[in-house]
Amino acid sequence: DAAPADSLILLLHGWGADAADLMDLSPALASRFPGAVVAAPDGPAPCAANPMGREWFDLTGATLDNGPDEAMPQLKELISILLEDHGLGYDRLALIGFSQGGMMALHTGLRMAEPVAGVVSFSGALLAPEKLEDEKTASPRVLLVHGKDDEVVPWQAMMIAESMLKSVDVDVTASTREGLGHGIDGEGFEEAMAFLSVTLLS
Repeated sequence: DAAPADSLILLLHGWGADAADLMDLSPALASRFPGAVVAAPDGPAPCAANPMGREWFDLTGATLDNGPDEAMPQLKELISILLEDHGLGYDRLALIGFSQGGMMALHTGLRMAEPVAGVVSFSGALLAPEKLEDEKTASPRVLLVHGKDDEVVPWQAMMIAESMLKSVDVDVTASTREGLGHGIDGEGFEEAMAFLSVTLLS
């Protein structure tokens, strides 16, 4: 029989991609965290710009602020089911998201009933920052990783997120990847693995 899982790592894909997109990271995560279950859900809606892909919420201005709120209940329910299935608590959960998935990881991780072990946002942003102080229910450790040359979600979004998170006493680390556009590079991913080693293994 397989040993019981000791943690859950949930990968949240970017806009117009799907669950398979981030599963490329799974072998490295499984190697570093052999007791972890690595899972990647699909976003709840088909992406208008790419019918083969999925989205967590619509990116048009009217829904940008409330979009994460609409997607969050489904994500929270999935998290609850997965944790229960594996007999794990929220303190054994790490959320990793890229781009729109990073936005969802931050938005959801700060609004859980209990703090999760850690949240990693690659090339993401903190949406509706003005609501954070009133709505924050948990203070997980957070790692923000962003390419300085990101042409999709500007690098400044990370700096704003870092400042806002510090203002509400969240333990946040921000890492700028010089010369990187909208993506995840090897060094940034290694930083995420080191971060998870501290949050999941200590």
